[in-house]
Amino acid sequence: MVSSNTRAIIYMAAVVLAIVALTFAKVIYAHSTGTDQGTSNYAMQILLCLMVFLTCALSISYARKDLLQTKLNQTQLSYSTIIIFSVVCLIFGIFISLSEYRNDGLVMTFISMELIVICILGWRPFVSLAVVAGTFGLLYLMISLDSGRTPDSGFTIGYIIVAASIIVTGISSYNQMRNEAEKDESLVSTYKHLAETAVKDELTGTANMSFFRKRAKEILHDPTTQYFRQIFVYLDVENFRPLNEKYGFESGNSFIRKFAGQIIDVFYDGLVGRQGDDHFVVLCDKEDLEQRLATLRNYIYDCGFDTQTGLKAGGYMVKSRDIDPSVACDRARYACNSIKKLYDQDYCEYDEELDKKFIMRQYIVNNVDAAIDRGDIKVFYQPVCWARNRKLCGYEALSKWEDPVYGFLPTSLFIPVLEEYHQVHKIDMVVVDTVCKDLRWLMDNGRPAVPVSLNFSRLDFELTDVVDLLCSCTRKYNINPDMIHVEVTESALSDNLESLHRDLDRLKELGFPLWLDDFGSGYSSLNVLKDFDFDVMKIDMVFLSSFYDQEAKTKAVLKNVVSMANDLNMHTLTEGVETLDEAEYLRSIGCERLQGYLFGKPMPLKEALVKITAGTLPVSEEFI
Repeated sequence: MVSSNTRAIIYMAAVVLAIVALTFAKVIYAHSTGTDQGTSNYAMQILLCLMVFLTCALSISYARKDLLQTKLNQTQLSYSTIIIFSVVCLIFGIFISLSEYRNDGLVMTFISMELIVICILGWRPFVSLAVVAGTFGLLYLMISLDSGRTPDSGFTIGYIIVAASIIVTGISSYNQMRNEAEKDESLVSTYKHLAETAVKDELTGTANMSFFRKRAKEILHDPTTQYFRQIFVYLDVENFRPLNEKYGFESGNSFIRKFAGQIIDVFYDGLVGRQGDDHFVVLCDKEDLEQRLATLRNYIYDCGFDTQTGLKAGGYMVKSRDIDPSVACDRARYACNSIKKLYDQDYCEYDEELDKKFIMRQYIVNNVDAAIDRGDIKVFYQPVCWARNRKLCGYEALSKWEDPVYGFLPTSLFIPVLEEYHQVHKIDMVVVDTVCKDLRWLMDNGRPAVPVSLNFSRLDFELTDVVDLLCSCTRKYNINPDMIHVEVTESALSDNLESLHRDLDRLKELGFPLWLDDFGSGYSSLNVLKDFDFDVMKIDMVFLSSFYDQEAKTKAVLKNVVSMANDLNMHTLTEGVETLDEAEYLRSIGCERLQGYLFGKPMPLKEALVKITAGTLPVSEEFI
């Protein structure tokens, strides 16, 4: 089937051929009647006609190719309509101007038509040159044949100048249209990029989470999908952060891109999305899942990294078409996270036991604000005693959640959840205010008031201004800063954050004693002792957990840790003390403070006052 563009070229070529044929006829007629000027002039006229015809034909062909390739034509009219219109304009200009010339007129109609055609088509300079040369040559030839003489030199020079001007106009028109086309192309490219960004992850090309959730819902609601065979899989590359730090972020990104491509190849019949960093989610059929995961693990191992890199995965089997993909992904993620510290397990599927824990996690996150408003967050105090006389010299403040539905929630349950969801600072703000208020009450009522240590994590310093919080609370209740001891977990200092270092220095200058908490819990670094100025080292109870099983080694480690702290002018406190033997040994090696069930479990302030009044918890006269 002949296209409209091809038909347009045929039409134009036919018109030009007709013009040339009429010219030939006129030349032959003039020659036969003897009105021509000779055989040589006759041959030259025929040759000029052929040149004009070939020029026009080449121009049309080149123009069509150019229009198809660059698409610079922005009009809504079809190519064939534009070309036919251009041909009509040129023919009209030639014959009208020829009539004007016969009457000693100008060829302005022809020039106007030339300008119109050149501007409408917006062709490249070569095309403009060819069209102008062909049409001007044709008109010049027809004028010569019509008058039987060559036009004078003045007319010829002016004729050439006008032709050159029109060529320049065509070039200018082309440049303008080209600039507009480049802008349009840039906009199209931008729109295309935005459209891809709306559905694709920029780094890996996989689906982003917004599109993943939308598409997953469509797949599950498709009647042809056997939803009960579908599973959401959460993938987490182990130890990716050390890999990034060792090889650089560029290498890390390169690995993530290649790994994403591998996931797409392995789960070719599923939906793959990237949740962020090195975390991916997949919706696929459960069949051959273990084999597919093994293929991905082998790929990671074959990358040859000298870091301990692996792959953890969690799965959630679809139980209903109406499952929210966001919830399904969260459950698969929770199943994956539940085995992060289990080195002998790489895959975990969400089950009833995990479901109970997951529901509890969601309950904690969704109800923490209401619990604070209701006053469900309580502060319990665990005694800290001198090793030399076992008298009370302080408390550690610990938060408890007394929930109307679940009763008391252990600290070990809700604190890690709130840390993961970046809401733990809400609890710690309540604890600070409560402790300061309790100290004020004790002092106002003539009751024994001893310093209280408060636990702060790195997230507290990131999510709130701890320095301002402590200063405002101590001013509000008129409490001396040395009554509030700031405990910072050693693991929070592992990256030696500059802002955290600055905040701790400010607290030190303001008079708040600093404690290094959980020393020896597994993150120990001598750089922490060198770079930070702590008043007290709190030795983790992990050392005492093997006090009797590995007595010689445990005693040797404890003795050297206490000796090192003394050399660094740091006071020492050991927590987890449960027996008199442990207490006596720690006293003998120079440990100054003790904390543990031997002296009392965490208790409400009123219960602690009862013990003090009964004499079972004698209060020391010195606290530092």
